[in-house]
Amino acid sequence: MSRKLSNEEREDHALFESIRELMKTRVGKDLMWRILSMCEIYSDTFTGNSSTFYREGKRSVGLEILQLLEDADPTIYPNLLLYAQKKER
Repeated sequence: MSRKLSNEEREDHALFESIRELMKTRVGKDLMWRILSMCEIYSDTFTGNSSTFYREGKRSVGLEILQLLEDADPTIYPNLLLYAQKKER
């Protein structure tokens, strides 16, 4: 017996499927890498002044995107890292 999915669960499922499809393409990988790079998720955000809040906001968005990728498929981000590394060579 399967239970009926809620609207939120159906929306999440559709979003995760869209992410998986996007990340199968070169264009999708390039776009996602560019967005994550702009978010500077691995950068130090502390500046000693109010620009820390701005930098931490960018980083926070990047972390949310990473969580979406992880929820869609745990292999997407590691594969994206390998893709970006190969592209830089």
